[in-house]
Amino acid sequence: MKVLLVTGLALVWLAAAQAGELKPIAATVGKEFRITLQCNPTTGYQWVLAKAPDEKLAKLLRSDYKRPNSELAGAGGEMVWTFRALAEGKTQMELDYVRSWEKGVKPAQTTNFVVVIKASKASDKAKAPAPGT
Repeated sequence: MKVLLVTGLALVWLAAAQAGELKPIAATVGKEFRITLQCNPTTGYQWVLAKAPDEKLAKLLRSDYKRPNSELAGAGGEMVWTFRALAEGKTQMELDYVRSWEKGVKPAQTTNFVVVIKASKASDKAKAPAPGT
C-alpha cells in the first residue's frame, strides 16, 4: 500500500513538473509558427490561451481544430494554434485545457511555451556592413 501511495505521489509530482516546464519554440521574424496540442472536444474540454505572447513579438492568426482520421465516435483530434513572429525577442505563453462552463476549477492540463524569435538570415546579411567600410 505504501509503495502505491509513493508511486502515485511521484507521478502527480512528475505531471506537475512537466506542466510547469517551458517548452521551447524557435521562430523567425515574419514567418508563421504553430503549436499543435491533442484534444477531445467531445469531453467538453478545449485549449484556451491563458497567457498570450507579447503582442509586440507574436500575433495569433488563427486556431483550428483538426478532426482525427478515425471513424470512432468520440475520437480526439488536434488543436492547431498559428502565430506570426513580428520581431526579435523572447516571449512566453500558457495554454490551459478547460471546460468553459467550469468556473473556478483548475485546468485539467496546462502547458507552457517560450518562443525565441530571431531575424531571418536574409535580414542578417542586409544589416552586415559592406566590405572595406
